[in-house]
Amino acid sequence: MSSRLFSEFLGFQMENPWCVASAPPTATGKLMADAFDAGWGCAIMKTVGPVEEPIINVAPRIQTMKKWNREIAMQNIELITDRRLSVWLDELKTLRKRYPQKMIIGSVMAPGHDMSAWAKLIEEMNKVGCNAVELNLGCPHGMPERDMGAVCSQDADIVYNIVSTAKSVSKVPILTKLTPNVTNIKVMAQAAKKGGTDAITVINTVNGIIGIDIYKRKPHLSVNGYTAIGGISGNAVKPMGLKCVAECRQATGLPISATGGIASWSDGVEYLLMGADQLQVCTEIMIRGFKIVDNLNKGLEKYLDEMGFQTIQEAKGELYKNVTSFDYLLKHSSSEKVQVNEETCTGCNLCVVACENAGYDALKLKEVEDKKRTQGRRKVAEVIVDKCTGCNLCVAVCPVPACMSLYDSQKAFPYQLHASYAENTLG
Repeated sequence: MSSRLFSEFLGFQMENPWCVASAPPTATGKLMADAFDAGWGCAIMKTVGPVEEPIINVAPRIQTMKKWNREIAMQNIELITDRRLSVWLDELKTLRKRYPQKMIIGSVMAPGHDMSAWAKLIEEMNKVGCNAVELNLGCPHGMPERDMGAVCSQDADIVYNIVSTAKSVSKVPILTKLTPNVTNIKVMAQAAKKGGTDAITVINTVNGIIGIDIYKRKPHLSVNGYTAIGGISGNAVKPMGLKCVAECRQATGLPISATGGIASWSDGVEYLLMGADQLQVCTEIMIRGFKIVDNLNKGLEKYLDEMGFQTIQEAKGELYKNVTSFDYLLKHSSSEKVQVNEETCTGCNLCVVACENAGYDALKLKEVEDKKRTQGRRKVAEVIVDKCTGCNLCVAVCPVPACMSLYDSQKAFPYQLHASYAENTLG
């Protein structure tokens, strides 16, 4: 393993920034060992709850959403671990002995109003040599009905009480895992910081229903025709994850363990650039296995080479500082217009249709000489500059890389309304 990928997190030197999230892939000590053997730098045990809390799952409890034969999202309604705490403690001790160079993180959950239960779980974690403990305040299904999980990080006072209790007992750093299913995650992150958390994990899964079978007329994830709002994960939730990483870094300045939608090395780099310090993966492992870490590492190494970086630390960014208000963007915006590379334009008409039906009507097709043929003409997109507002829709839908791009037109900003916007368009 190349030392270039070494990544420090909470005082521990991981061999790479990749971590197996607390989820089905860490359901047993054997699975965590398999992850370590495959090359993952860290693994977080599947969350354990109070000894007296019965954990019984339903079947089925997992479903995916696919586009172009690729899973882009997953819904699960699986609960925390149904294994005994005593079994977990034995396995964690064994893992600690076998893998001294790997980062092992415990994961616990208890009712939001029972601080003694949280303290007991932390005391048990103190006995097994974990490098840190993650407080699971994010599970969106099943557990909130028992005063656990996401319900805990939807109340800042509860967040503070849990974190401060854990910190008063724990012998190792504490991560607080927050739910994205809140109005303002900054408030919860600040409460966790006030309670003394050492880092924040975002995001837990997003509330949702994966879809409906329109012919069987029932939910895709169905238990005898019924479903429950579950946790949506997978690549589709990465935008929410990036948003929460930015907001939590802005609100606290604390280290961030990022999770949510990481399906490739480049997804991980996006999180690193936004300000994350550790990269947790779950859904992609569930679909493609632990060996994906090989490609994650190779991709990271190639990226470092391409960018001229020697280490992961050099590659990290602080783009969370660039996440600002709309008002700031308005005051600092330039007068962007679109330009078309006629040599690469295929005349597919996608941009024209999009622009027309979005209300801008700033594109049309025109005929030009086809230079690749001795005789003949072909169609390409043309920008009606006075109508173009620089919205970027055409650039986003264009199927040809770099065919359409924005440039500063040096025109007045804000853009001027088209004539049709200033008159009765219905006559």
